[in-house]
Amino acid sequence: MDALRRLPVAVAAAILALTTAACAGPAGPPDRDPDVTGKVGTEGTTLVLVGPSDPYYEGMSLLRGDPDFLRGDQPIEAADLVDSEDVEVWVEGGCAESYPVQCEVVAVRAIGE
Repeated sequence: MDALRRLPVAVAAAILALTTAACAGPAGPPDRDPDVTGKVGTEGTTLVLVGPSDPYYEGMSLLRGDPDFLRGDQPIEAADLVDSEDVEVWVEGGCAESYPVQCEVVAVRAIGE
């Protein structure tokens, strides 16, 4: 019976924890070096990586996946990235072998300006 009285409290605590986690904002980049650096470019309305440190990533969409966008350590919107701005990019998993390559982007950090 005592366990039944504690059940609503446990459920409420779980809901609070999930709600708080959902509102935590961007997780930021993974705790490792970026996979590639380069500059922001545009192709139509799509943000792409140009002049990458590794040519394999040339023209890769910076919007593929659900990436976190940051300027330094501060969260920003993708629209806040400036054309030709220097960026660090983290990807996850395998990339689709196409041109341009299609990778799931985890985080993009603007390091210019």
